[in-house]
Amino acid sequence: MKKNITGKSIVGVLTAVAVLGALTGCKSSANASATKAVEETTKTESSAEPTKQEESSEAAATVEPVVVHAATGGSPKPFTFVDSSNQLTGHNIELIKAVFDRLPQYKLEIEVTDFPSIFAGLDSDRYQIGVNNFAKNEKRKEKYLFTDPIFANEYVAIFAKNNDKAAGIETWDDLAGLKTISSAGINITTALENYNTSNPQNPIAIEYSDEDLVLQIQDVEAGKYDFVLMDKPMFEYYQKEFNFNVDGVSISNTLSKDLMEEPFSYLIVSKGNEKLVEDINKALKEVIQDGTSKEINLKWFGSDYSPSYK
Repeated sequence: MKKNITGKSIVGVLTAVAVLGALTGCKSSANASATKAVEETTKTESSAEPTKQEESSEAAATVEPVVVHAATGGSPKPFTFVDSSNQLTGHNIELIKAVFDRLPQYKLEIEVTDFPSIFAGLDSDRYQIGVNNFAKNEKRKEKYLFTDPIFANEYVAIFAKNNDKAAGIETWDDLAGLKTISSAGINITTALENYNTSNPQNPIAIEYSDEDLVLQIQDVEAGKYDFVLMDKPMFEYYQKEFNFNVDGVSISNTLSKDLMEEPFSYLIVSKGNEKLVEDINKALKEVIQDGTSKEINLKWFGSDYSPSYK
């Protein structure tokens, strides 16, 4: 009896263990299947839906650059001019292109127009940038934005060889009663006009002309005009090429300040484009610090007229 009972008990225990094992096995299989199903679903959803980073990258790739319209008068050479191949080139042109090479968010388009039309276009925001070796003056500062300096400038007075006046120009009075040639609207002409307004009894005679500066120098050389005021780097460029029979005379600091409020030239920008100015300044600093500006200056002038940024 006891033996039989013991045997039956053992069989019962074994049966219970087997049933429990079977149940446990079913539960594990169910858990594994559920886990696998979740993993496959998550994997499918992950592959179907891009991450936020991927969406951001794709969006950035599809954003069209903002078109920025710049205007130039196409003179004076070598700052801006159209070459024999009908291509716009020059110091200012190469420099602004180097700046925008570092600004992929913008697309630069440069148009050649009459010099006065640059300002009209900036006023209407048809153009966002004027690129023509612009100096600062009070009138321009009221109407336009200025970038950081793009060029460290100087001026000279050009006289025919052996002209007594070529000894040195200290004040405007040294030029009083003389005849010169200049283009309307530029800072040199404005300074001459301001002197004449203040000194009507002994003005400087101004003949307005849009002719090329090479022709202006030739006219001075031939005695048609007594002098012409010009950027020193520009005169050095022309003198090296044409070897005129003239002298480039240094002018005093006082007279220089009347011609240039600051001894630099700039890009001018239409009002309301402060972000554009900020971006240009950042890229301009890179162009100057990495030596690109120096390379462009050496190409056109043989000397580096890059501004110094601290």
